[in-house]
Amino acid sequence: MKRILFKSGSTMMGGLEKIQCEYINFLADKEFNIKVVIENDNGNENILEKEIKIKVEYLKNYEYISQVKKIRENRKKNFFSRIKYTIALFNEKRYADQKFLEIYREFKPDIVIDFDSSLTKIVKKLKNSKNLVWIHSSIENWKKKKNKIKRFIKRLEEYDRIICICKEMEEDLLKLNNNLIGKTEYMYNPIDFEKIKILSVLPFDEEEKKLVKEKFLLMVSRLDIIPKDFKTLFSAFDIAKEKGYEGKLYLIGDGPDREEVEKMKENSKYKEEIYLLGRKENPYNWMKKADKLILSSRYEGFPTVLLEGIVLNGNVISSNCKTGPKEILAEGRGKLFKIGDNVELSKNILKNFDINFKENFLEKFNRKAIFEKFLKILEE
Repeated sequence: MKRILFKSGSTMMGGLEKIQCEYINFLADKEFNIKVVIENDNGNENILEKEIKIKVEYLKNYEYISQVKKIRENRKKNFFSRIKYTIALFNEKRYADQKFLEIYREFKPDIVIDFDSSLTKIVKKLKNSKNLVWIHSSIENWKKKKNKIKRFIKRLEEYDRIICICKEMEEDLLKLNNNLIGKTEYMYNPIDFEKIKILSVLPFDEEEKKLVKEKFLLMVSRLDIIPKDFKTLFSAFDIAKEKGYEGKLYLIGDGPDREEVEKMKENSKYKEEIYLLGRKENPYNWMKKADKLILSSRYEGFPTVLLEGIVLNGNVISSNCKTGPKEILAEGRGKLFKIGDNVELSKNILKNFDINFKENFLEKFNRKAIFEKFLKILEE
């Protein structure tokens, strides 16, 4: 029986985290000898831990994470606080890498799955296993600085297989480093559409019932202002309201930049009609009820929320960012707008949609076919 060591970043609510549960549970059902290592123990925010069928092991416990968080929050106080934060970041990464290597030596895996591509600096030390890495985002947008991009894609050469989660992402990666030709594969994220359809009809609590009686736009997103463009979203909502849109705007999700998003909201003319609802374990009944589902991003990995929106709602709007929205919403399956174009987004908010969605489009995201492909990769 193959021994598989699966590494990822967290069990908090998020797109990557939901997909990692699918892969882990599939491997567990296939009775591989699998060990799951998660970098960050976020305490009560480990929402998805209960979705994983086997026990996970955290590299950094909640106390350690809390200490680093306090240093991060105080980093802007003065010069010494910034120095302390820089040192803490360096030590944090080194601490996690050392603990992972200890587990690696003890577990002796045949295969390592680096699901959040966080092992690139130590992959050379993983000499006794076949090593797979997942790429979940457009590297040029994710890394920004050219020297960081160059170092990252060079380190990818040390892996045996590199999995990109959409075709556009694989094409972009090979343009950056043609030495990776023959090592890459694109494989869409497996989505349990039947499960989300069931969740989408679950009842709301009493407070939620009051909110869903209203007409509303919805964005389901981590509150992270680097990839997510809330400024354009709020501005477009203001324009649409000025032109007669009668609904409200709800945001489901949480994240490190909640305070910044709250400040952006306060600058909106129609701030009283924008609601930050926080994290919801089941966003699918909200998605089904929404007037339109919006994704306003500067860059993405492969936004499964758009696929979920197509299946549950049909009225889906997204920025035409890298990577994924163009593949998902092509052929009239939704509306795309230019990144940062609040006027174009507002027009889409006001439009009545004529969606061209065919069920056979979902076949390429069929979980069974994706998992069969995954098994073949593991067997190579």
